[in-house]
Amino acid sequence: MSATSDRKSVTELDEALRLLDHELEQLKLDTPLQIRAIGGYALMKHGVRTGDRAYTVDIDTVTKDYSAAVMRAIQTVASRAGLAEDWLNNYNVMDNDPEQVENMIGAEWLPQPMGLRNIAVEIATIETLTRSKIVAVDGAEFSGREQDAPDLLDLMKYQGIANARQFAAKYPDPYGEYPGARDVVSRHFAPTASRDAVVRHVYERFPELRDDNLDELGLADDFADDDLHLYR
Repeated sequence: MSATSDRKSVTELDEALRLLDHELEQLKLDTPLQIRAIGGYALMKHGVRTGDRAYTVDIDTVTKDYSAAVMRAIQTVASRAGLAEDWLNNYNVMDNDPEQVENMIGAEWLPQPMGLRNIAVEIATIETLTRSKIVAVDGAEFSGREQDAPDLLDLMKYQGIANARQFAAKYPDPYGEYPGARDVVSRHFAPTASRDAVVRHVYERFPELRDDNLDELGLADDFADDDLHLYR
């Protein structure tokens, strides 16, 4: 992942694609270069990632590796436009096989009419982006990525999903494969409960704990964290 100083707006990335389209002209490609964008660029195109978050460092594409000549053109644009060298990449494609990614998230794509001669741009649908973020959020502790959880919550808002029950109905996880994503959504939609209110509720359920005094045992905050689900 590139440094945050390389963050670009959707307008800047669209301009980079136009520059790339010009660079590709001399290659005389048999078919237009395919870009199937997933991630920040697609989120911005949909208007999901907005405001202070309306930036990304790259365009992630679910496509096979590009030829060496195309990669040189991509790097030329990077140099001219002040972009990260890998501003257009397919790092999320396993074994150079886009179908693995597409099958995992049930990918669907929307063509983007950008007036380009040598590039065909498509972006992931909202549902595809949501499923991809569910997978990404669940692996965040290993990837170290911080933007996936906010993106997932922004996608919930964009779709008018108002509670965890609606989320589970639209994006079921029958085998419990993505507990991290479910936890992020559940916590987001859980009503704010004060620490004292939660502790009172715990005392009501377990009156024997009154004699032990949760505060003296240092357990009050632990109960408050663990029992937030009682207020959903």
